[in-house]
Amino acid sequence: MNKRLTGYLIANGALVLLAGYLSGIPYATAVTAQMTSGAEGMIGDVRAWHMAHLEGVLNGMLMIAAAAAAAQIAMSGRLQNVIFWGLIVAGWTNVVASNVSAMTGGRGTGMTGMDWNTFNFLVFMAGIVGAFAAAVALAMAGWRAAKEG
Repeated sequence: MNKRLTGYLIANGALVLLAGYLSGIPYATAVTAQMTSGAEGMIGDVRAWHMAHLEGVLNGMLMIAAAAAAAQIAMSGRLQNVIFWGLIVAGWTNVVASNVSAMTGGRGTGMTGMDWNTFNFLVFMAGIVGAFAAAVALAMAGWRAAKEG
């Protein structure tokens, strides 16, 4: 992967990682509220905030790791773009949808009408498509690089 795309993917990965860290604040508040009665702060579903926190942290690390791996092998411009845009879409949509789900009480598991749950479902689906496309492209680039020695 060329240096420009690698740099942008690492920078976006770090921002998604930071978003995950920030989601840890309401997660900690929700855990504290669950453990003690009368706790003040942003209270919500512990499971949802846990997911939001992990989505940001794990997607950010994935983006950074994939950028580092992709920078080590030669690949076509098309594969570079699929990996780059697939991971950008996956990282940001997963962190946005999981945080919106935690804030609105939805799970984003299906179409339920014109509501936040449907919004989250559609955003998550975009992330799944991006992640899948990036993984396939990275696998193809890796196999080609291995065959070329």
